[in-house]
Amino acid sequence: MMQQSTRFPLDRSAIRRLALMLLVAVPCLAGGHRAAAATGEDPDWPCVQRKVAEISPGQVWNGPPIDSSADAWRDDDATAQLARSLASRRTEMEEAKTLIDDFAAKAGADKNRRLTMLFAGVLATVNQDRGSIMNGIGRFARRQKSLAEKIEAQTAELDTLPADGTAEQKARHDELDEMQTWDTRIFQERERSLKYVCELPVMLEQRVYAIGKEIAAHLDK
Repeated sequence: MMQQSTRFPLDRSAIRRLALMLLVAVPCLAGGHRAAAATGEDPDWPCVQRKVAEISPGQVWNGPPIDSSADAWRDDDATAQLARSLASRRTEMEEAKTLIDDFAAKAGADKNRRLTMLFAGVLATVNQDRGSIMNGIGRFARRQKSLAEKIEAQTAELDTLPADGTAEQKARHDELDEMQTWDTRIFQERERSLKYVCELPVMLEQRVYAIGKEIAAHLDK
């Protein structure tokens, strides 16, 4: 009788549930695609949080309209450099507050315009970084879906191999079993990282809101 590899013991019913997990979570049937298209949702988006392609100013800013400042910050080297520093997660919030204080103190009579221009730069930079992260999440989900389909196909083929089969069938069983063990392990390890990955866009939205609030506090009303 064939023996299952014991390096990572697998429960076949658990494998089926695992393989179907992402297939269910990410709509992949024609109906799922139609429903996603009708609501404007991305069928490859794996996160609980709804996918919002871009943070709008109205979500995170209560200062003057930034339309006229949307690109002007790029032409001011000091403002552009500070905007990128404030947008970076490597810059702690306490340091960000000090940098904003210094910028506001030196802005002079044109302070409101310069502060608005600074926030426009922060928002644009965060949206660019956030967009790259979200594209990466989409690629991650597609790889997981492909791997889940592979695991399901392996399980289906294993089910067709008789317990008392030929030497060739036994060899194929052992090969599939080894492949499935490693594929399942990879799938599970990736799945454990998904929660953190999905939180990154939210963390960036929270950051730009906090930065916007701090900048707006220095505006002359």
